[in-house]
Amino acid sequence: MRKSLFNKGFLPFFVLLIGNQACQRGALDLGDDFINFPTYTALIDTVTVQLSTIRADSIATSGTEKALIGYYKHPLLGGQAAQSYFAISYPTDFSWNQDHQIFDSLVVMLEPDSYWVGDTCTDAQFQVHRLLEEIAVNEDGNLYNYSSFEYDTTPLAQQCFQPYPQKQEPLAMRLNDGFAYELIEFLTKYENHVDRTSLFSEVFKGLTIKCDTNITRSVLSFNVSDSSCYMRLYSHITGLEQENVSYDFLLSDQQSQFNQLRTISPSGTFQQIKNSKSILKAQESEHRALLQAGIGYKIRIDFPCLNNLLELKSKGYIVNAELRLKPDMQLMQAADLPPHVYAGEIYRANEIWGYLSDTNGNILSSSLVMDPMYHEDTYYAFNLSTYLSNRLNEAVVDTDLGLVITLPDDNMGCSFNWLAINGQSSPLHQSKLLLYYYYYDTE
Repeated sequence: MRKSLFNKGFLPFFVLLIGNQACQRGALDLGDDFINFPTYTALIDTVTVQLSTIRADSIATSGTEKALIGYYKHPLLGGQAAQSYFAISYPTDFSWNQDHQIFDSLVVMLEPDSYWVGDTCTDAQFQVHRLLEEIAVNEDGNLYNYSSFEYDTTPLAQQCFQPYPQKQEPLAMRLNDGFAYELIEFLTKYENHVDRTSLFSEVFKGLTIKCDTNITRSVLSFNVSDSSCYMRLYSHITGLEQENVSYDFLLSDQQSQFNQLRTISPSGTFQQIKNSKSILKAQESEHRALLQAGIGYKIRIDFPCLNNLLELKSKGYIVNAELRLKPDMQLMQAADLPPHVYAGEIYRANEIWGYLSDTNGNILSSSLVMDPMYHEDTYYAFNLSTYLSNRLNEAVVDTDLGLVITLPDDNMGCSFNWLAINGQSSPLHQSKLLLYYYYYDTE
């Protein structure tokens, strides 16, 4: 009797033999000098793939050079809001002519970078607030999506506008004149003081920009640099000819600019994930797993029956392994799909070990295959040939070691990009692992 390839309890082992016709064996002639019995190419597509959702306790959002501001409602997670914090510096070129210089306006300037999420067909309303607490980074030098600092609840500016992120037109928000006169008085008083920079940061600790969640229905992203994000004081000097003079208050430190990203009135299945050690299987979340930047959701993939593949080594060898992750296109739009996602290794308690690499040493990323008509064959493909070969050569195959699917680190803290993937138990378009291997017919 031929020995079974898989242990009891494993999913039925269905082998599709690739040949001239479907379900027929395809003989592969490797030459008489190489092997003296027929070799066939086969496909296994029934390996158990367990998809789950996990969530990071924190996402670093400082130093990304992007400011996220706004509010939108996610179809699975409920309302999500973004608020950005800035620390500003003393203008080194400041000089004020008490007799002839006249204040005109004080504005905050922001330059969109074309990224947005939500509904930009409705107005957005932004509010600028004065910080009452100095921004201080954590011991590791970062600030996170949960970080916050106290601010004055009375806004310095409030502006309603129609978002046009693709046009990248600068957004100028005029601040309260009372705040501007306080600023001028301080700068004039300490213009020649040796500690004027440190004194300035103690009095003017920075700004935060948020939105009115009752009006705003989109999150917008803005570039953060000296030329795209600053506070500008406009004035003019009277005389025979009027001279316009302006001073720019730039960011004091790129690392002190960060985005606070949070879920408001959370709803849905994924709120069951309470901490970074929790795992929510796709079978418990409507047959899907979720990846989302900003809030920190990631997809965990386990192969609980990996040990059953060990017997392939005695019958042949794997030549290609492709993991196909099928997005839930009943929930997502094609424009929502990230162009790439990345794979890493993850262990017990969701301890992430790092990214996988390809044969050239580059971080292993997916390719996105699009089915523009019906999306039935839209999927993310990962080549796991090297990964699985290495796993099957381990002395003991540890099934607690799995994969994590995530977005790049520099994207996690400055966007709300997301991806919903169908699990293997989904009634439509299941994700699966395809194993192509050569096996030897010794009979």
